[in-house]
Amino acid sequence: MAPKTSTQDNKTPELNIESHKDEAFPRVSTTETPDLEHLSSTSESDLPQVSLSKSAGTKSRAKAKRIRKENQRSASSQQTVSTFLRPAHNVMDRIRHDSDFCAADYVVGYRDRHAGIMEKALEDWSVEGVEEEEFIPLHRVVYFKRISDDRIVWDREKRIDEIFGSGVTREQGAIDGN
Repeated sequence: MAPKTSTQDNKTPELNIESHKDEAFPRVSTTETPDLEHLSSTSESDLPQVSLSKSAGTKSRAKAKRIRKENQRSASSQQTVSTFLRPAHNVMDRIRHDSDFCAADYVVGYRDRHAGIMEKALEDWSVEGVEEEEFIPLHRVVYFKRISDDRIVWDREKRIDEIFGSGVTREQGAIDGN
């Protein structure tokens, strides 16, 4: 059925929507309620089991991983001990710029790709010039050690931080490697 048109002075046709409204938008009764009684009697054993095998989609595996992470976060947040560890660059900046610390008294332990764990004086550590040969990325820093008493004051792997007090302190159960 063709829509009815009317012409105005400028001869452009108008569409009469009122006559086609019922065809495009059927009326739905608001008094009818769907039958949901069968859902209330469903037990958990009646529901289909979801398997996260290799045949499962990547999205479902990612979703399951995200749910596990959220559950771990909520379980760990219920503990009273915070294991957040301040990043190496924060520790380095504090030792360098805080008058309570002497940068000459600290060395940085870092993981070399070829030689394993190496140490370098904090004063010699370069944070600028990625093109320079002596540049070492901060993600390779493993620990900061105070030379005067040979004590590790920040350790990424053991999550020790005696500079800011973040991570697991020695009193909370971290083991001193020295």
